[in-house]
Amino acid sequence: MKRSQLSSFLLLLFASFIIVSCSKKDDPTPASLSDQVAGNYTITSFGFLGLLLPFPFKDPATGVTTSGKIEVKKLTDDTANATLTLTDTDAAGKATSDSEDLGTVTLKKATTGEIEAYQGTVKVATYNNGELKLTAEDEDLGEINIIAKK
Repeated sequence: MKRSQLSSFLLLLFASFIIVSCSKKDDPTPASLSDQVAGNYTITSFGFLGLLLPFPFKDPATGVTTSGKIEVKKLTDDTANATLTLTDTDAAGKATSDSEDLGTVTLKKATTGEIEAYQGTVKVATYNNGELKLTAEDEDLGEINIIAKK
């Protein structure tokens, strides 16, 4: 009789273990769109007038090296603000920086999986796998494309 009770107890314990082991685990809550995009980016290329310049870029005529970064800050779960900073370093090593507030964007998940950034109804950026691509229109240079990586 003791053996039967022990066998029943072990069988019940084993069955409980199997049931608990096989239950679905709760999926972690995915990060908000702005949490995914927020961070510091280093500009890797800058395109305008049909040219794509690798960054940092050294002007062979002046010896000035231009580098850049973009800082994206979360405002709400689906809005963010970005600041662009370009730094010129002369041949002597003296650096001067200029920052520009790029404004607030609304973030939306695209069907491709990318995160798109809009100012009003105009798409101004995409984010995918740590890469940020910005597009802007300049009256002198035409379309400007900036690619940056986290």
